[in-house]
Amino acid sequence: MKLKSFSFLSAFLMLPLLIITASCGQQAEQAVPADLAADTVAVAVVETPDLTVEAPLIRVGYVKQDHHAALFVAALRGEAMSAEYPVYLAPLGEEYYALVENGVKVAEIQLIQSEGAINVPNNMVAGLFDVGLGGVAAFMSSADQGSGIRMISALHNRGDMLVVAAGNETVQDWDTFLAWVNSSEEPVTVGFKGPQSVALIIFESALTEAGVAWSMQSSPVEGSRILLYNAQSEANLNPAIENGTIDAYVSNNPACAMAEHNGIGRCVAELSDLPPGEFANHPCCVVAATETAIATNPTEIASLLRLLDAATDYIEKNPEDAAAASAEMLGTPVEVELVSMATSGYDMHVTEAWKTDMKVVLDYMRSLNAFTGPLATDDPAANAPLLYDFSLLEARR
Repeated sequence: MKLKSFSFLSAFLMLPLLIITASCGQQAEQAVPADLAADTVAVAVVETPDLTVEAPLIRVGYVKQDHHAALFVAALRGEAMSAEYPVYLAPLGEEYYALVENGVKVAEIQLIQSEGAINVPNNMVAGLFDVGLGGVAAFMSSADQGSGIRMISALHNRGDMLVVAAGNETVQDWDTFLAWVNSSEEPVTVGFKGPQSVALIIFESALTEAGVAWSMQSSPVEGSRILLYNAQSEANLNPAIENGTIDAYVSNNPACAMAEHNGIGRCVAELSDLPPGEFANHPCCVVAATETAIATNPTEIASLLRLLDAATDYIEKNPEDAAAASAEMLGTPVEVELVSMATSGYDMHVTEAWKTDMKVVLDYMRSLNAFTGPLATDDPAANAPLLYDFSLLEARR
């Protein structure tokens, strides 16, 4: 986005003899001396949005992880964004914000935390969120079950790690991890946060490529070198590795960076780097919306997408401040967020490469018999309308 809006707090034009006054919600009238050449005058419209006007409410669900940093930046850096972009959030109190675009309040946004990414589509089905930020695998499963939820934009890629206990000096990378697993007298227990996590999908694919036998700890198979342990939540992974319940885990940041910060774990590999290499830039989180929300508030949701795109641009241009905003939202140290966010890619472009990467995830889930509905059949023409609706996604920047 290259258009710039004026701050909702104030705007000053540094031109002599030019005085601008504006009332709330109205365009300013300009007094220009007659002898001042017209081509030397910067004509501007200064608008102070009326935040009290009624506007549609859009409820946005998110998870407390920095993969959703664009939303955190939008919520906490509204003043800075208003000086750089034509769309921003103005706080209204508690979890409510005014979505302002081109000087007009477009919608009211309520930010609602979801307990775990796997629950975002479930909460949308339950009518708690209109728009949700969450993991691609969970939204695919939800679509297969006929939820009517559609992914409406890309958001984030990469950011998933393999973590071993801090005291494990043997493992330094993927190759030494495999050597350790194959030489261990007992099966190695590796935790994951939930069955629909992208990190688990990538890890299972890498183990299969390496010829390492694995099974679930809840139903172990004889000969397994790795037992996969469902920790039920990302919040349980670091306590589990600290107390020895698991030997390692796969998950997304910032949990992994926190493990290193607290001295209980070490990140030894980015999952995007693991063989067979199909998940090099794997999509992790997306923006999704319910059918009802898309039909009822298309204009407001399109504005919300432009907001998130502007915030993504802000992250790219101001990585340290974006990390500070994420730290404030998540309650993590800034130094953790700087390390964590460096492993992620923030991008809302729906490219052909992104669609190909999404199909890799879809195909792998299908190979594991994760679908029981229409997505169980590999039919791209029939699958796409169930998964996606990019009608509100406009050209970027």
